Amino acid sequence: MLAWAGCICYAAYYSGLDAVAGISAGVVVDHGVHGAAGRLFATGDELGRAGAYGLAVACIATCAVLWRRHGVRVLPGAVVSTAACWSFVDSHIFWPRGVFTMLGFALGFALLTTATIRTEESATGTEASAVETGCLTNP
Repeated sequence: MLAWAGCICYAAYYSGLDAVAGISAGVVVDHGVHGAAGRLFATGDELGRAGAYGLAVACIATCAVLWRRHGVRVLPGAVVSTAACWSFVDSHIFWPRGVFTMLGFALGFALLTTATIRTEESATGTEASAVETGCLTNP
């Protein structure tokens, strides 16, 4: 539930950043209104920061669940993705740090995915033991 709440926070607030700092500030600048763009960018930055914190909550909550299910092998992905969340708070996607932050997310999520994939051998072994104990309902 905490991961979903973080995702919703990220989606709402980070979209707000794009709307306020991207769309609104762009329209104000295009129409030559002086002084308003700075405040719109500041408001957008506050929205983006709240969204980035929501993403961090979602990421950490997800890593905690994965830790319980898969153990220590999720640690590298958890560390990399959490570090990317920390960097994302003020780097967004801007060069150069933001680009490396996005690469960090890609690497962290790839490591988490790799750590949680069951091999065919382990999946077959699990099914065999479930059949032996009578726990498998749909063979």
